[in-house]
Amino acid sequence: MRSAKPFPMPHPVQKGARLAVVAPSGPFDRERFEIGLGILRERYEVVFDEGLFSRTGYFAGSDERRLAELQEAIRNPEIDAIVCARGGYGATRLLPDLDPSEVAEANKLLVGFSDITALHALWARAGVRSIHGPMVASLTGASDRVREEWFATLEGRDSPETWEIESLVSGSAEGRLIGGNLAVLGALVGTPHAPPIDGCLLFLEDVGERPYRVDRVLTSLRQAGWLERCAGFILGAFTEGDPGPDGITLEAVLKDRLCDLGVPVVTSFPAGHIDDNEPLTFGATARIDGETVTIMA
Repeated sequence: MRSAKPFPMPHPVQKGARLAVVAPSGPFDRERFEIGLGILRERYEVVFDEGLFSRTGYFAGSDERRLAELQEAIRNPEIDAIVCARGGYGATRLLPDLDPSEVAEANKLLVGFSDITALHALWARAGVRSIHGPMVASLTGASDRVREEWFATLEGRDSPETWEIESLVSGSAEGRLIGGNLAVLGALVGTPHAPPIDGCLLFLEDVGERPYRVDRVLTSLRQAGWLERCAGFILGAFTEGDPGPDGITLEAVLKDRLCDLGVPVVTSFPAGHIDDNEPLTFGATARIDGETVTIMA
């Protein structure tokens, strides 16, 4: 299998850059958001529209409001990067009206995780890098170290970053890093909005999904022919997914659904729905060597 090549470097971000904050998914806690905003303003100029505080059921305002806000951030040449306020649910509803060619032309980093996986898929279809990492409301709970990692990842690293984690299937593999939230990726199966995954290293995480539900999504991905096209798997945090009365654990499900595919699988990567959610650059080249994961600059 040929490894997928990295995407080109994005529009540069430096200290003092202008960041647009958007809310393409659900509403958020105003207090946590304001604290996170304060953290960003210590280093960057941050702009957002007051409509971001809208609440329409489980959305941060109507589809039309959220779409217009995101399109403005993509199209505005004075914006250097786009940071999401929170995940939740709603980004997939915007995908039919978002143009990958506009994302490609803008070539701006997008930052977020969870439901923002739908937008990471869009950025990948456009051939543009994005960052799976803490959003404005979740920067509040991150350690000083992770915040510094967040800044360094946004502004571009000069050297590779390496982690030592547990290996479920030993081996070596290299490819473009892609992925995100398992449930959201599963929702993209069979749609024109799925990300390109051939020869990629696929990162997966989730929250609040019982083992049988994780099994269901992974089985759908297998039957759709997704997983056999990947060069390897990096498993992040799968939180709040305790076994049911049957006693089957998430670890058992992940091993059963991924470890017979003949490619390396590593687990317990410190990213996902956890306080110290390590930022990852999707679109960069990543490598698995046994228990070592490296993401290139």
